[in-house]
Amino acid sequence: MTEITINTAQNVAINFKAASLGERILAFAIDMAIKTAYALAAFYLMFDVFKIKTSDSWEEGVMVFVALIPFIFYTLFFESWTNGQTPGKMILKIKVVKIEGYQARFSDYFSRWICRLVDVFILMGLPAILGIIFSKKSQRLGDMVTDTTVISLKSNVRLNHRFLDDLSNEYVVSFPTVLRLSDHDMNIIKKAYNTAILQNDVLMIDKLISKIEEVTTIKNQHLNQHQFIQTVINDFNHLTSK
Repeated sequence: MTEITINTAQNVAINFKAASLGERILAFAIDMAIKTAYALAAFYLMFDVFKIKTSDSWEEGVMVFVALIPFIFYTLFFESWTNGQTPGKMILKIKVVKIEGYQARFSDYFSRWICRLVDVFILMGLPAILGIIFSKKSQRLGDMVTDTTVISLKSNVRLNHRFLDDLSNEYVVSFPTVLRLSDHDMNIIKKAYNTAILQNDVLMIDKLISKIEEVTTIKNQHLNQHQFIQTVINDFNHLTSK
């Protein structure tokens, strides 16, 4: 499985596993099943239950288009609303992310959605399949255009802190009481921090810092939020590696 390195705006490199071709196809199939079920239900209500009829073909076409708006814009709506996931992606635990680490914008999701006309719905998705298989970062055309990819949230992530990438013997520990944290605690901190910086979730970072301070009795007075969490992680790694 391809490994994707995402460099965040907080100078943190996070290594993810790219979503496999099978996961992406299965997520697409789940989403297509949901959309198809909606379309069948909408047409049943329109023509069988409410018996909507019109002699004007243009007017009928407009009614059908309006009924299919949720079907047409399904992927764009969910990915922009949930920061990169459709119901199918949620079930498979995969997500669209920007490779450079910034939060994807609506324009990114819109461009990916437009490109589906070429790489997903032409030749039964062959262009998308070939792109995912042969590109270095498992990208279909829509991903290449927007510098995004789809990652698996099921795999363990690894964080590499660039400002203290090499923890040598001369490294000076700032917070010795980080040893009050267990390995399990530190894994939770890393995963929560990873999620927070990818989603730009300031509230989650505030809660994470409060919990760290509560458990370790550390009182951060000089470092910003990201420097504090990164220092806690590096202190823990240095002290537990001895």
